[in-house]
Amino acid sequence: MPGQNFDLTRPDALTPDLVPWARIVYSSRTGNTRTVAEHLAAAFGLEAVNARDELDARKKDLGPDGRLLRGDTAGTADELLLLGFWAWRGGPNPSMRDFMRGLRRRRVFVFGTMAAWPDSDHARDCLRCARELLDEGGNQILGHFVCQGRLAPAVRRNSRHPRTPERERRLDEAEKHPDAADLSAALEAARIALTPLMP
Repeated sequence: MPGQNFDLTRPDALTPDLVPWARIVYSSRTGNTRTVAEHLAAAFGLEAVNARDELDARKKDLGPDGRLLRGDTAGTADELLLLGFWAWRGGPNPSMRDFMRGLRRRRVFVFGTMAAWPDSDHARDCLRCARELLDEGGNQILGHFVCQGRLAPAVRRNSRHPRTPERERRLDEAEKHPDAADLSAALEAARIALTPLMP
């Protein structure tokens, strides 16, 4: 209910009588997004599945242009999806982009991890890109959450970005995330988004 205080440590299963069908689908490179996905899965009593596995399981449904023939990645029209991505070139990573492009008329909560500050222009650009991908299929976005996450060591080492003190400080901070506060905030954001669906 609006304004209700949730116990963030108590499992709060999204049972079928509350939400017809809910799934968590994520993509993760260094484990950041997987950590958030598994935290949400444990709290809500759901399974977290990898987007690449979902896409590979449906290759038989792809047309010659690479798009899904059924116009849908999986599930039913009343399905609720919690989709997790890692930031890549101003938006979700490639496999999550592909998954999002295949969705039609779903209710979606989006969460992401990135080395950038969560209130940065880069974070807003990533969420805008996710929204545009989901809007293509007439999906309803219920809410979102982003937090920092560590950069893959090779990416940080080989980056062409200038090694300014500010950038190094931000990347050092990103190494500590997602932390317990991030996981609690992700869960609260998801619960706020899902509350209107509950009786």
